[in-house]
Amino acid sequence: MNEKLEHRRGFTLLEVMIVVAIIGILSSTAIAMFRQQQQRAKRSEAMTNLEAISKMERSYFGENGSYPFAPPVPLGPPGIKQNWDAISTAAFGTLGFNVEGSVFYVYDVNSQAGVCACPSNECFTASAYGDSDGDGSVAMVGYFHADGGGVVCPGFALAIGPPIDPFDGLPILEQPVDIFQYSGPIADDY
Repeated sequence: MNEKLEHRRGFTLLEVMIVVAIIGILSSTAIAMFRQQQQRAKRSEAMTNLEAISKMERSYFGENGSYPFAPPVPLGPPGIKQNWDAISTAAFGTLGFNVEGSVFYVYDVNSQAGVCACPSNECFTASAYGDSDGDGSVAMVGYFHADGGGVVCPGFALAIGPPIDPFDGLPILEQPVDIFQYSGPIADDY
């Protein structure tokens, strides 16, 4: 009895289910990585703007002998893309800092003219507050400039000082830094 083996065309149900499962796993991983990259892109806005603000603060100090204060602007909640409006431009007008378009972060500068306890008037802190993942937890990126004695202004809105570098035990100064990356509370925005 010779039975001819019949070749079937197509896939079995099991093969299709395995392929669908693999596609599902790959797509869920890709979506998570895409969201993480979106948050990093938003964070780069804060890093870039804080670097620009710090350069303008130091230039202003070189010409005038003091660091100007700027209240938190734009006035909306952090994390929602909002226009850099006339109020924001006026708040940073002394420095000449202006943003074209919209921002995801709320920016401020704390100095002796604000609520900083820097006795020498030679320190400032520029801060950016945001909620890039929309979970209601506000994270802060800061630029801390200490005076000659090492005194640093805290952030204006959250009143937080610079994070401590875990390798050398010194405060992280003179660069934009996500303060929650080094010291609690842990924020999952980055």
